[in-house]
Order: sequence, then structure tokens, then C-alpha cells
Amino acid sequence: MDLKYKIKRFFRNIAIENLMTYIAASMAIIFVGDLFTNGMLSQFLAFDRAAILDGQVWRLITFLMLPQTGSPIWIVFSVYFYYFIGKATENEWGSHNMTMYFLVGAVLLIITGFATGYTDVSYLYFSLFLVFAHLDPHHRFMMFMIIPIEARWMAVIDAVFMLLEFVQAFAIYPISPAVGIAYQLPVLAAFLVYGIFFGKDHFGGLVNRFRHRDFYREMKQNKIKMSKNERDNDEK
Repeated sequence: MDLKYKIKRFFRNIAIENLMTYIAASMAIIFVGDLFTNGMLSQFLAFDRAAILDGQVWRLITFLMLPQTGSPIWIVFSVYFYYFIGKATENEWGSHNMTMYFLVGAVLLIITGFATGYTDVSYLYFSLFLVFAHLDPHHRFMMFMIIPIEARWMAVIDAVFMLLEFVQAFAIYPISPAVGIAYQLPVLAAFLVYGIFFGKDHFGGLVNRFRHRDFYREMKQNKIKMSKNERDNDEK
């Protein structure tokens, strides 16, 4: 039994319906609160290892709800985007799977936070879009309101951005290796949680591609012809 199903079996009764709706609403509320407190509300809710160890345990949850932008314009798009992606993913994948994905990701981020004193939830949300694109790769978005682009290609851009963030952190190593690692671990955590839930699917698809390639190559060498319908059925 692989790791994904062991986790699901252990936590099989955990499911929060409309999880991302609550989180998106919390982002909006905290953003408004920051406007009236000059950002103090986010500081009071952010992940802070020393403060948590001093008893401010709410930060273990509230850091997941912080708005991902400080722009009054972009907060509208940000909140709607996370609501839409979360709702669509939950409808396609189920509340339990959605909850477990977010819970595992949160635990990994908390571990990195205690290990280094820093964590960043934004990469978990980036990885959530990878989930959406995996489940509905042909969903179309309108980039800049005019350019149609499928979710799978946006996911590629998303993954490349995360990898660039990871690679750029190496530039900090000559100054402070600890800081560089602290910036990299949340990226690794985001990829890890995605890999836990979908790594087998990608690996299986890759194996099948190689298997089909070798099979067709062998048929070609033996001069065996296959109709288009037979080939399509074989690839299903």
C-alpha cells in the first residue's frame, strides 16, 4: 500500500467541506483588517516560531489564511482565484482528498517552519493549482482577459516559477546557507505534497509511454501493422 493510501486510511474521517471558501474569505477579512491596523493583524497571525513556543499556538493555523498580496486590486482576483480553484478541485476530487492534501501540506510547512524559523504558505497554494490542472488539464483561462490558455500550460508555468524560486535561493548560500535553505524548504514541501498524492499517476503515465514506444518500435521492426482504432484502444 503506497503512502497516499496509508495517509487516507488513517485520516479517512477527516473532511472539511468548502475548505478553500473559508480560507479565501479569511484572506479577504484579514486584508481588510490590515488596512485598519497598518498590517499589524497579519503580524499577529503569521508563523513565528518563537511566539508559538511562547504559547501563541493559533499561529499554527492562522498563517495558512494570510492574504497573498498587499494590493487592494489584486486581492479581489487572488481571493476569487483561490475560491474558484478550491471549489472546482473539491467538486472533482472530493472534500476528503482536498482536506487531506491541504492538511499534509500544512504539516510539512509547519515542520519546515520549526526547523528553520521561516515558512511560506504561498507555495502550497501554487501546488494546489497543479492539482487543479492535473484533474482538469484542458480547462481554459483567459490570461490578461484576452489570451486563452489551458490549465495544463499554466501549471507548467507555475511549476517553472517554483523551480526558479528554488534555484535563485542558492545565490543566498555564500551569505547565509541557513537562510537559503529556509527559502527552499517551503518549495520542496509544496512539490513533496503534490508528489505524495499524484507522483504515482505521473510515474505510471511515464512508464506507459515508454512501454508503448518500445512496443510500436518492435512492431515496426517486425513490419506488423496496426489500425488506428487498435492503437487508440491500446493507449487507453
